[in-house]
Formats: sequence, structure tokens, C-alpha cells
Amino acid sequence: MGGGDVMAKRNGAGRPPRARTPRASKGIEPLPQRQHKVPALRPDDALALPPRRSLPDLVGERLMEAMRTGELKPGDRLIETALAKRLGVSRAPLREAMKTLAAGGLIEATQGRGATVRTVAEADMVRMVAVRATLEGLAARLVAAEAPDAAIAELARLHDEIEAVAATGDMTRLRHLDWSFHERVCLHSANPFLLESWRAISNLVRINLGRRIGYLGTPAGMLDSHRLFIAALTARDPDRAEAMFRARLILTGYAALDLPVPAHLRAYLGDAAMPG
Repeated sequence: MGGGDVMAKRNGAGRPPRARTPRASKGIEPLPQRQHKVPALRPDDALALPPRRSLPDLVGERLMEAMRTGELKPGDRLIETALAKRLGVSRAPLREAMKTLAAGGLIEATQGRGATVRTVAEADMVRMVAVRATLEGLAARLVAAEAPDAAIAELARLHDEIEAVAATGDMTRLRHLDWSFHERVCLHSANPFLLESWRAISNLVRINLGRRIGYLGTPAGMLDSHRLFIAALTARDPDRAEAMFRARLILTGYAALDLPVPAHLRAYLGDAAMPG
């Protein structure tokens, strides 16, 4: 064999090209078969590696994101064969992921229709708005009183990003950042029971209510709320932080439902005027 032949063999000449897995043109993208990229270290601990994620966890996360963005809407049927094909996985991890989402109240079995994205009745949405506002108000109190300076600084940076994105008019990105801000407040409360309860309720609120026009109000109104939030947190004022988070979440929740705030909750509003 000549030198040219050897080099050609090393370079892969003569080999048939590898088949490429086609990507979905839109919608839920298939999960990657392998992940070669080393995940970034957490900024709060340079030596800590993030936990490994199982395939069912990744599938569940992808389904949750589809629900949050409205691609999978309340009442939509979840057909295993179609979803498995779109995700590029077998039905086993998909079923496990769906069981986890069902346990969290996000998927329900409907007679004659199979599994569907859960639809929440308006009366239950009203109840969820009040509970979410109470939980997040408590989280804000704990953050203002006890969270380390690094946590407050992280929330301030996220607020700055919200300000910048609001100026672009990108409402999809703005909704995502708004959700991240509220979730990080609950995370920094350092109370895992509060965080778990908030996520269980807030996921349903976001899926069923979050895409209504009135939910965030106008970008200007949302920024007004966030400026009050971050001012109370950076001032380390627990009373003000709890009052502002609770009041603004009650106001925006009832506005999205196009309902007046009932008399028994108005005492929580204080001087928190309705965001514009």
C-alpha cells in the first residue's frame, strides 16, 4: 500500500458519509443523543459540578417548556407515539416523565381522551393566585432579611437584564426573565418547602394564566413592579418586600382573570397601585 493510500485511509476517504438525524423544523426539538459539552460550574461554588440529569428528567423539562411557551396548551392531548417521535426518544422515558408531570398536577387523564395538559377552572385559578402571592411575599421577606449579599446582587443583575430586554419589546424573552426572577427569589429564601409549593402552583398559573394579555400588564407596568421589588430587597426591608410582592401579584393575577380584587384581599394591597 502506497503512502497516499495510507493517508487516504486515515482521512476517511472512501467511507460512506454518516447519516444525519433530521431536526424538527419547528416545535419540540428532539433531545440530543449524547452531550459532549462539559457543563459550566455553578458560580456560587467553583468546585461543585451540577448533578447528572436522567433522560426522563430532560424529557420532562422539554415538555414543561412546551407547556410554558404555549406550544402544548391546556386541554391538548399528549399522544405518546407522536411526542416520542418529536423528542427523538423511546416511549419508556417519555412515560416516566409524564408520570412525574402528572404527579405535579400538570397532566391529567381524561376519559375518552387519554392524557392531556391540565386545564384549571377559573375558581381554582383565583385560589392559586392568592396562595402564590402569599408564598412569594414570604419568600421576599426571607430574602430581604436573611439572604447573602451575593443573592441580592444576582437578583439585581437579573433586574438589569429585564430592564434591557423590556426596551427591545421582546415579550417572549421578557416573560421568561420575569419568571426566572420570581423563581430565584423563592430559591434564595433558602426554604425548600416554600420553593416546592411555589413551583407546584406557579407552573399551573403560568401554563393556564401566564399567556393572557393582562397577566404581566404592559412592559412599563411590569418594570414598575420590578423596580419596587428590587428596591425593597436591596434596602433589606422585609416588611416592604413582603407587602410589595404580595400586593402586585394579587393585582396582576386578578387583572389577568379580568376580575376585581375581592374585599377580603384588599387589605393586602396597601399603597401598591395597579401597574400600568
